[in-house]
Amino acid sequence: MTALDTLRSGIARTAERLTEDARSRNGASFVVAGVLGLLAPVLVGGYTLDLVMQLIILILVVTSWIFIAGYFGMFSFAHAALYGIGAYAAVLLAGEMGIPPLVAVLLGGVVAGILSIPIALPVLRLSGAYVGMVTLAFAEIIYRLVIVFREVTGGPTGYTEFPSLVGGNRIALYYLVFALVATLLVVQYGLLVNRFGLVARAIREAPDAARMLGNNVPRYKLTGFIIGSAIAGVAGGLQAHTVLIISPPMIEVNRMIEFMAMGIIGGLRTIGGGIFGAVIVFGLSEGLRDLGEIRLVIWGALLVIVTIYFPNGLAGSSLDPRERLRELFNRK
Repeated sequence: MTALDTLRSGIARTAERLTEDARSRNGASFVVAGVLGLLAPVLVGGYTLDLVMQLIILILVVTSWIFIAGYFGMFSFAHAALYGIGAYAAVLLAGEMGIPPLVAVLLGGVVAGILSIPIALPVLRLSGAYVGMVTLAFAEIIYRLVIVFREVTGGPTGYTEFPSLVGGNRIALYYLVFALVATLLVVQYGLLVNRFGLVARAIREAPDAARMLGNNVPRYKLTGFIIGSAIAGVAGGLQAHTVLIISPPMIEVNRMIEFMAMGIIGGLRTIGGGIFGAVIVFGLSEGLRDLGEIRLVIWGALLVIVTIYFPNGLAGSSLDPRERLRELFNRK
């Protein structure tokens, strides 16, 4: 079978699975959410539209982390740092080198993917807590480098000298973000419902068995890490153009914890889990903003409850959530 035949088969398989999943209960919810997303500029405006745009970008970041952690089992703490690398690369390429902003955003993803390789290579030889320790160390190194090289990055005060993505038109920016995020979500979905995703799940569950079946486990894990990191880099570029500034807090460990919480609450075993978790955590954070730091306590408690009683996440639970809640209150 030629590469073109493989591509055609993969596209056909992706379309078939999308149709099947859209008819399910969860799938129908995502279809409705997608329609509402398309209509958002008509339904809301100003600050609320900016919040929706932030949520869409967060969904892309969280799903790209799930692509690595949920499917390959590599629990990386460097994802926020790679997200930031994509952002810095995008704005510096546009601001300092005059590259068109949209092209710079895509190239930012490429840069994040390339720079993820030195992080991924040692991770391929590790498992469990050691993966977290190594990736956390890399994340801290990247954070410190951003501050040290302030002449390039703007340091703690941030970098703002870059052109806008679509001439400052917020509605046009929204639809560009929506289209690019939707495309990359479909790309991730397509990879995961075809052979690549099957091998990824096999590696997560039983790497030795996957290797015995003739799969090049290190190559698959490296490829998955690079793809997830590149997608996070694109999300970082979009985020920078949305808020019109890029600064170190964007890549702090606290940001990484937020991404992880979204993935765990929604469910690590599906792309839909990332979408669901991002909506819940971001919605709670914004809806309860008037409560100050107490809102962090609330969604922290939610994370504990989900971890104990919804081990596959809210979107990945095999039982009706009401049954799970009844089980929660009936346990002794």
